[in-house]
Amino acid sequence: MRFAIASIVVAALVGCRQDNQDIKRELVELHKEVQALRGQTGRPAGPAQPQPRPPRPDPSKVYAVGIAGAPAVGPAAAPVTIVMAYEYACPWCSRQRQPFAAVREAYGDDVRIVYRPFVVHEDAASDAALAACAADRQGHFAEVSDALWTNVFEKRAFDRASVERAAASVAGIDAARLRSDMDGECKGWVQRERAALLDLGVYATPALWVNGRPLGGFKTLEQLRPVIDEELARARERIAAGTPRDAYYAEWVMKKGLRGLEAVN
Repeated sequence: MRFAIASIVVAALVGCRQDNQDIKRELVELHKEVQALRGQTGRPAGPAQPQPRPPRPDPSKVYAVGIAGAPAVGPAAAPVTIVMAYEYACPWCSRQRQPFAAVREAYGDDVRIVYRPFVVHEDAASDAALAACAADRQGHFAEVSDALWTNVFEKRAFDRASVERAAASVAGIDAARLRSDMDGECKGWVQRERAALLDLGVYATPALWVNGRPLGGFKTLEQLRPVIDEELARARERIAAGTPRDAYYAEWVMKKGLRGLEAVN
């Protein structure tokens, strides 16, 4: 009984973070389910056993957050790389788009943003993740991603047909190739991305890193700016000292960063 109640709590609060109204509604439903479970046993439910806290990355460390093969917006030689683990059924991932647009406007070619899929809600987000992957293989990730947010997430039309229709609405998309890649290479890639992100301590979306430094979930421009400025100043010093600009992430994040959660106590 205690395990069942604890499982309900975890299911309600873990995963893609939701707004306060959604959480309040889930807690009301949770209370109803707890009352129902008490009625089934005929005795008051005991206190839920504390669940072990999943390991988390150390915010003071740099992690080797891979970006190879992942869609990106911004130049490959940008000295600052923001990585976001996301899914297309996540309200906070959708909200992160506006701060990212502001970052691109403020920093231009000094920042690139890399998108790595982490599917939390398989029934809702899987097809959209596959479509984004397939669109990237045609060089149209950014445009198709916008179409998926507008025509899939905002309309809550997560079925395969709606996803394909949204992606195919983008000029230049080969719909037949899109379907083939969604059912082919992209399936394995999305699964591998999830496994790799789990190793980095991702359990919910969005999850952000700036040059390998973990920042947690949703961040405003004001919250991102101090970290970006610090990393940009550090990168400029290292580039001036001889690190090639186009090799900065590889040299200072991938080679020197921690792999997995080695730094977590």
